[in-house]
Amino acid sequence: IIEMVYALDQIAPGTANEDTLLYGVEVKFYNSKVDVDENMETKIKGLYALGDGSGVTHSLSQASASGVLTARVLAEKY
Repeated sequence: IIEMVYALDQIAPGTANEDTLLYGVEVKFYNSKVDVDENMETKIKGLYALGDGSGVTHSLSQASASGVLTARVLAEKY
């Protein structure tokens, strides 16, 4: 990431300075969708696929929400 900022500074001078705030880099590669139920459980009992690894979510907030959902399901179950 640092090398990218310095390379960008060559194109847009002033980018690489102490005031530059880089708070997130996102790349849009979507995974194949895993078959999950409404609780994010796969067809294999006890195996949950959540977040971006499930192929269901496409943002940080959705991935986080799937983690909260699964945690609540597991807390009720166990």
